[in-house]
Amino acid sequence: MEKDAVKAIMYGGINELMNNRDYYQRSAVGSKYSTWTEKGMTVLMEHTLEMTQRIQDAEDKALDKRAKELVIKGLKGEKV
Repeated sequence: MEKDAVKAIMYGGINELMNNRDYYQRSAVGSKYSTWTEKGMTVLMEHTLEMTQRIQDAEDKALDKRAKELVIKGLKGEKV
């Protein structure tokens, strides 16, 4: 999965959790007074842990792609 897709899933996932009253209590006064429920904190942590794995995979994939591009350029005699 690419980095931009991971970002979209991370943001979208948290936003969806915030729209569920079982997980997030939104205050009409403002965001400073909104709070995660205990169940919401658990789900948020699970989501974050899952996403950190995807972030690491995306970073590793991008690094591998860049390394391969540098090797190919080097073999072609291009400046790297």
